[in-house]
Amino acid sequence: MNKIYNYFKEINKLNETVRTGWLRRNVPLERLESVSEHILTMALVSLAVIDKYDLELDVEKVLKMILIHELGEIDVGDIPVIDVERRKNKHAEELKGVTRISNLIDEPWLLELWEEFETKESEEAQFVFKMDKLGAVLQAKYYSELLNNNDLFEEFYENAKDLCGEFIEIAN
Repeated sequence: MNKIYNYFKEINKLNETVRTGWLRRNVPLERLESVSEHILTMALVSLAVIDKYDLELDVEKVLKMILIHELGEIDVGDIPVIDVERRKNKHAEELKGVTRISNLIDEPWLLELWEEFETKESEEAQFVFKMDKLGAVLQAKYYSELLNNNDLFEEFYENAKDLCGEFIEIAN
């Protein structure tokens, strides 16, 4: 049981880790999205998309992948796309963190599934990647409405429209 509690303490850090890209876009500090919020909304939107588009995916695998795809951020924090310098070592740094967490709970599947997401080697991983990008676009739309600043949405929409595939229509 100690392993599970120690795992809980580690993953709980995602509640306090903010998505730093919003800071650079002047979203008020009291309403920054945490990594945990990102994961939750991404999971719920993904379920709706799978249903709406009648996708033939392993839903359990998709949900597990969504839940663990940000585990590396426990150690390295959120590294936004625009932070080019820090992104150079992002994979290696996050790999260390995910390996540590996987070993902490003695669950090798966490690392295996995270690597599958990173390499986009399955349909589920490709879908989760698209949902990750779509999640940022939807969050930008939400913040744009909240802040009455459509430029924020337009920036994210333009940057992600080719990455989200047919799902980008959801943001309009």
